[in-house]
Amino acid sequence: MPEIDPRFVEAIERLHKAQVQFVVVGGIALNLHGGAHLTKDIDFSFAPEDGNRERLAVTMNEMHAKPLGWPSYNPFSVTASQLSRVRFLNLKTDLGAIDLLPLPSGIDSFDGLWERANVMDLGGFSIRVASIDDLIAMKKAAGRPKDERHLMELYALKKIIAEEEEA
Repeated sequence: MPEIDPRFVEAIERLHKAQVQFVVVGGIALNLHGGAHLTKDIDFSFAPEDGNRERLAVTMNEMHAKPLGWPSYNPFSVTASQLSRVRFLNLKTDLGAIDLLPLPSGIDSFDGLWERANVMDLGGFSIRVASIDDLIAMKKAAGRPKDERHLMELYALKKIIAEEEEA
């Protein structure tokens, strides 16, 4: 397993233990596929069902999640209702920055993302990590300048994996 920030491993493990249905997307997903991308946050896509959103909200609150830029003296609590209305939510937590994306741009549905995701062992428990093809679709849809470098790395990883499978 590639080296990732232990705080992010703990965040993933907390979601797993809380039985949140999620897929790791973004830079950490790229790292888990073998990429060398440096990232300062972890991105999760999550199933839209009420119970799942409730488990996610409870877990985020246990990590003292607050929106980035939110004043520390103002109380804040993540709710399932908020999670049903957001396109994305950028949070600061005890375990670092966490971005929540119910349905990342470029993806057809959470169910599709879930089905296509790679199952990876993360030191005693398994998680779902967005497939390289879905990561490519997300990066293309985002269209940010930094995504061009990520796309080159994703295409290279895809080629290496295909060559390994042929051998």
